Amino acid sequence: MSRRKFLIGIGGIAVASTPGILLAARSHLKVGIVGGGIMGASIALHLAQAGADVTVFEKTAPASGATGKSFAWLNAFSDDAHYRDLRLQSLAAYHQLQAQMQLDITWGGSLLWKQEPEAAANLRERALRLDRAGYRMRVLGPEEFSILAPNLAPGAFEAAIYAGLDGHLDPVQVTNSFLDEARKYGARVLYPCAVTDLKFSGSRLTGVATTSGEYSLDRLVIAAGVDTPTLAAKADYVAPLNHSPGILSHSAPLPPLIRTVNEQVPVSFKQTSSGRIVGTDSSYAPETPVHRDILRGRQEFPNAELRSMHGRRILDRIATLLPGARGAPLQRLTLGFRPLPKDGFPIVGYIPGSDHVYIAVTHSGVTLAAIMGQLIRREILDGLPSAAFAPYRPQRFSDLALQLA
Repeated sequence: MSRRKFLIGIGGIAVASTPGILLAARSHLKVGIVGGGIMGASIALHLAQAGADVTVFEKTAPASGATGKSFAWLNAFSDDAHYRDLRLQSLAAYHQLQAQMQLDITWGGSLLWKQEPEAAANLRERALRLDRAGYRMRVLGPEEFSILAPNLAPGAFEAAIYAGLDGHLDPVQVTNSFLDEARKYGARVLYPCAVTDLKFSGSRLTGVATTSGEYSLDRLVIAAGVDTPTLAAKADYVAPLNHSPGILSHSAPLPPLIRTVNEQVPVSFKQTSSGRIVGTDSSYAPETPVHRDILRGRQEFPNAELRSMHGRRILDRIATLLPGARGAPLQRLTLGFRPLPKDGFPIVGYIPGSDHVYIAVTHSGVTLAAIMGQLIRREILDGLPSAAFAPYRPQRFSDLALQLA
């Protein structure tokens, strides 16, 4: 039938309903979101705009975890076509959001270059392949490079590429802007407020217990980064997640030098809208047990001396490629831990056996937040499964375990 009718029980009374009425009811669902990082903030924004009753539970403060310590490079670098397309969709979604609100996003593209012949050949080949797939790339010679980025000193290189669709953002500003906008639509953002338990009636979620009391809910979205496995376990789901450390140096503000994100492996750096040079050097092999413990565990640097040593070394390395940053004062060093699903791809969707508890966790949270918020809103409120998420459902790990058994 074109207008299929069915019965739903409300308060013990059976009433006739149409799909349109069901969608209206869903739009008023009480949805809790665990995590006030950029992913949780985007989900909150999109759900609140669509009329959901949204509450965000953040254990410390918005953007205080991996989000605030992210390099925040918006890009679609992936050799997996489906994943690359999802990332490209998110770049487009950020442009749409930036047209609607004040977001600190710089669309300057990215530059990558290689000095070793074999690595350079691989870079050129990859750039051509990605460009053919719709991720706009350009192979540069020395003259084009210097025109595009006159303040960089790349040295003699065998190959360089420019990814013109890329950008970078201020993750704290963007996260807070998402949450501020969500509040305009009635969302509540509670912090510090840690979720300590999930409440069920049989298999149906009824709410959460938090450090600020209990809250009744119809749906729960776990977007808690590296804390996701702990919360998912309370719904009997094992989230196969590791974490990877990210150390970033932040200089004091400098005059404008670059707009691009720049990478000559192992060094990556950018300049923020506030003038700070932010970057990392992934080659730094820790030499002491303290260093190794920091990278393995989830600790802060134990003292100012160790923090300064790391930070100064990274800035000095960046200055060899960006002479204008030579001698720039070190303002701070951040250490963050990004979630890393076992197979490297997002985990997104309702956990197996539940249509009340939803997980959204990925290593590329900053890049994917814009599109994931949009698509998750459709899945939760409209009941429309997204083909974009099909390869990334939580049950894929259970399916794999059964295949291997």
